[in-house]
Amino acid sequence: MNNFMMNNMPAFIEKEIQTITDIVKPQLKKSSRYLLIAIPSLAISFTNLILLLIVGGWNMDNMLYLGLYALMGAVGIALYKESKHVKKEMQQISMEHIIERINKSEHMNDYAKNEYVKNIKAKPKFGFHTFLTFLTEEDQRKQRIMEN
Repeated sequence: MNNFMMNNMPAFIEKEIQTITDIVKPQLKKSSRYLLIAIPSLAISFTNLILLLIVGGWNMDNMLYLGLYALMGAVGIALYKESKHVKKEMQQISMEHIIERINKSEHMNDYAKNEYVKNIKAKPKFGFHTFLTFLTEEDQRKQRIMEN
């Protein structure tokens, strides 16, 4: 993971973030590849389509090029949508891992674990923040147990 983001994080949080990153890495690569192909193909196809339509119009000489650029644009749009689908899949995989990690905790009681899981499911956009709060509380409880 990016060292800049992890400079001020405790080791227990850094470890969990690295685990999630390792789990999601294949989907991240796939999404990045799709976007790397989709954005340039969309830009090239739309630019050329507009130029051909403005300059050349709908004559038979330009139909082949119009068709090719339209096909290129369609492939770009399809890859862009697939990239969005893969991103949703990444979020789902990371949320499943977070919930599984919370449920496996040995230092938290069942009520607290259920509350964290319920909060993550109710507000998935804040799920990662909730997970960081959980990790902090879990570490504090571990420290208290070690002191006794």
